[in-house]
Amino acid sequence: MNHRKLALLTQTYDKTVEFLLNNNYIANSKFCLECDNKEMKIVKNDSVKSWQCSRCTKKISLLQNTILSNCNKPLNEIIDIIYFWSLDLTQNKTMIEANTCSIDTVNKWYKKLSIQAYHIMKSIKRNKIGGIGHVVEVDESKFSKRKYNVGRQVRSPWIIGGVDIMTSDVFFVEVFFRNQETIQNVLLENVEVGTTIITDCWTGYISLNELGFLHLTVNHSENFIDPLTGANTQAIENRWSVYKRKMRSRFINSSSDISLMFSEFMLKTRFKNDSFGVLMSNLTKFD
Repeated sequence: MNHRKLALLTQTYDKTVEFLLNNNYIANSKFCLECDNKEMKIVKNDSVKSWQCSRCTKKISLLQNTILSNCNKPLNEIIDIIYFWSLDLTQNKTMIEANTCSIDTVNKWYKKLSIQAYHIMKSIKRNKIGGIGHVVEVDESKFSKRKYNVGRQVRSPWIIGGVDIMTSDVFFVEVFFRNQETIQNVLLENVEVGTTIITDCWTGYISLNELGFLHLTVNHSENFIDPLTGANTQAIENRWSVYKRKMRSRFINSSSDISLMFSEFMLKTRFKNDSFGVLMSNLTKFD
């Protein structure tokens, strides 16, 4: 869906509610728990629609238990922010496109949407990438700065990542211990046996052939591309560069926020142009 069409469907509050109901983004039926499950009806009071029981007159917000509840901004404005977030626009560009005067609002919603993406990806079964005939580039990178407090070094995580250069499928796993055992476990959990894996020559990758992978390496101290096999890790390194740039634009450095961002990256990579629909179909708050 392009934004022109979305804007037409959400021009007014009533149209926005209709858009949410028609697409099952919010519940389109509700039953009163206090009146033997009597079906509730949508009523409008003070320009706001809600569910109301015709027997006991109890009212429930249409947006109950969703991330849209208790929002003090126009509903269509928030949906615009979600749309531009799904396109990976920066906060400043989203502020302009969504016609909101508050960068704080955009920042707040970008954080909220990253949290929602984390829960969505956590609830989805993670498929292994690669396979026979596929090439997966693997590398590790550190995304948060080390901090020192009163002589104590604060641990910061490593991200182990891989990208299938044929399908662009990715995996990212946060670890605190960067050693051979950790690396091997991560690869066995995320990459199909039989895959050709390309890494640098770090000793943690030794013995990948024994795990059922075809292992190629590139010695970065000598070449970016191995002159004999053509092996390189440019695809995954490009990902690191892009992701670090995006994190800087959001002023992200803490470990918790980094975890959220990588869930967001994986959601957008996996669902691509469907990212908006996936997020809108998962507006319910996670416990």
